[in-house]
Amino acid sequence: MPEFGYLSSEALSVELGSVDSTLRFTTARRKQAVKDGEREFLHLTGCLVRTSTIACSNGVGRYNLLSTVNISGGDFLELAGRGPEFHLVSSNSSIVTYVAGDDFTRRDIEWLNVYESGWRATTGGTPRYYYLEPEGGQLFFGLWPPPEIDSTAGEVGRVVVPYTPYLSTDVSDTYVPFTVGSTYRTDLAPYHQGIVHFAAYQLEKLRKDTARSNVQLQMFQGYVARFLQMMRPKGGNTLRMARNYFRPQRGAAWQDDPFRSDWS
Repeated sequence: MPEFGYLSSEALSVELGSVDSTLRFTTARRKQAVKDGEREFLHLTGCLVRTSTIACSNGVGRYNLLSTVNISGGDFLELAGRGPEFHLVSSNSSIVTYVAGDDFTRRDIEWLNVYESGWRATTGGTPRYYYLEPEGGQLFFGLWPPPEIDSTAGEVGRVVVPYTPYLSTDVSDTYVPFTVGSTYRTDLAPYHQGIVHFAAYQLEKLRKDTARSNVQLQMFQGYVARFLQMMRPKGGNTLRMARNYFRPQRGAAWQDDPFRSDWS
């Protein structure tokens, strides 16, 4: 498994065509450039995902995302692509309500202002949308409508939030890229060379060699594209309607469907 010491020395020296580690391409600059490449690859691919759980209270629609259990450690970069889930759990620990996917979509504040007039005054219900609301040094995760939780009956509400972590600042020689805690992804080893190319792209700027720098950036982007292609489901693509008219609906959801006349 390629470690940081190898990537920032031998592997990077090959791309730079230089073994210099004391003048222009100092060891500190090499390691920082490789670390930047690791973080950029993660940002563009979302190859690592962690989850955190927000404990919800009855009628409370906003929670400081940066103060939840895992995220409070300062490793939050962005929400993961698969989206959060809302769980309403009964006193016997079984899930009473599960909301995710198309039933729990992200909306912007402006959208809510336009299409859900007076939404901030709503007191409770089953969440249908979630939103992010930055405010000063805080980043709020919002639910609308706010969850209705009967704590007297032993109900518990929670939101499971998948997110892309902000990797540690570790640049020791034995550090393995894409490590979270003490565990690293062995399947990402083929992409370690990609972060070396990004490091070379950054360091070539010190020589003011735009052409060589751009070539290294293109090779890095090739690794990103290769990873994203590998993650796509195999087989052909299918068209999907914005609304699924054939899926059984719960409660009175069919009443919003202008094409259905049989409400039985």
